[in-house]
Amino acid sequence: MKITRRQLRQIIKEAYEETAQMSDDGSYFRDVIVMSPNGDSVLVDGNETYVDQVPYQLELMGFPMKGNDADNLIFVLEEMMADGYVELMVTYENGIWSW
Repeated sequence: MKITRRQLRQIIKEAYEETAQMSDDGSYFRDVIVMSPNGDSVLVDGNETYVDQVPYQLELMGFPMKGNDADNLIFVLEEMMADGYVELMVTYENGIWSW
């Protein structure tokens, strides 16, 4: 199967677009964190971010993590990176994170 340059550009453009769903009041956030095209980081809402900086990136977006949430998220993402594939849906709803 062959793809054209135009199709390839569209795929790359989509990979870097904002993908997260979030409420204006900060009570809801959902995104699928995926491995970046380079394979050395992940995409959080379309922004390339190193795994250890993902909690900080989420906090900058207005969705802070409490307790061990940040460490647990980093651990899960590091495990996926070691396996060579990252695709993790994270949800923040009414102050509670889940993935």
